[in-house]
Amino acid sequence: MPDSPLILLVDDEQVNLELFSAILEEEGYRTLSARDAAYALKLLESDRPDLIISDIYMPEMGGFEFYEKVQGLPELRSVPFIFLSALSDRAHVREGKELGADDYLTKPIDIDELVTTVRGKLKRAASMRSAMQNEFEALKEQVLSTLSHELNTPLTYIIGFSEIISSAASSITTDELKEFADLIHHGGGRLKNLVDDFLITVQIDSGQTRGYYETDKKRFNLAESIPHLQGEYAPLAAEKGLGFTVNAEKELQVNASETLVRDIIGRLLSNAVKFTPKGSVTLSATDEGDNVKVEVSDTGVGLPEQELPRVCDKFYQVNKDKQQQQGAGLGLYIAKSLADINQCKLELSSIENSGTKATLLIPTR
Repeated sequence: MPDSPLILLVDDEQVNLELFSAILEEEGYRTLSARDAAYALKLLESDRPDLIISDIYMPEMGGFEFYEKVQGLPELRSVPFIFLSALSDRAHVREGKELGADDYLTKPIDIDELVTTVRGKLKRAASMRSAMQNEFEALKEQVLSTLSHELNTPLTYIIGFSEIISSAASSITTDELKEFADLIHHGGGRLKNLVDDFLITVQIDSGQTRGYYETDKKRFNLAESIPHLQGEYAPLAAEKGLGFTVNAEKELQVNASETLVRDIIGRLLSNAVKFTPKGSVTLSATDEGDNVKVEVSDTGVGLPEQELPRVCDKFYQVNKDKQQQQGAGLGLYIAKSLADINQCKLELSSIENSGTKATLLIPTR
């Protein structure tokens, strides 16, 4: 049965391999057998099993080390893994489970327990694969929808106005040339922001950003970053006729990555300015002992209460068509992810048509 699940058996006792193979093949499964972990790894170069059952105590390479090597292969991390051993003491059971194995069976093996465990693990793995596939398809649709709009719109500016400049250069006035150049610049900036957000998202999801945090975290005075943030976002608020108020203490010692924390606050300020058609934006920062509390509040459009649990999801945007939002819906996802990496707490509260407040708690030690 070529479509039946394939199970890799690893045990240094040939009699066990023959017995387990016979039992599982009787149940309709296909099996591969290896008498040591090194040979099992060799088999994994050409075959991808649906489940692995491995003894713990084997010569040269034990089951725990074999498991860690399997986990080092990205394409096999989701394959269910069952440890098998004559030892039933709690310490070994705990060690196997702490490594992340799916189950632990002890010899002598009960045939019904073996078959039931294998059947259950394969069923759960199939269910998880189906859920992941559905999630992937939904995510793919979101990405394609976002890219088709967010790439085409700025590219239309860039290509369209550059063609006008190229074909009618002699008849374009200085004012018109400046207007076209500004629109091209705006389109280019929008594209750059989109690409930057996608790159940062990939770095977060791949673990690169966490590695950066580990090397970059330090104790620093957040108050020294406030003027830079004010200098970047106050002019954007002024362009929309918004007030921009800063209330920050002069000494705000925190323990985090300065680059990443500034990125978080910048994204919160950017959202506040973007979604406030009139009124004001306020940035405040106070030392509360264990944490420095940073608040970004606005008098903007606000959010429906039922939307709050989802606004930090990847690609999620509230009323995108109605509000004509720009961007991929990654800003708050990135802000929340960076907050988690820096061991900060980010909370949002909002009242529709009255404004939003984002609260960031940054540890001081």
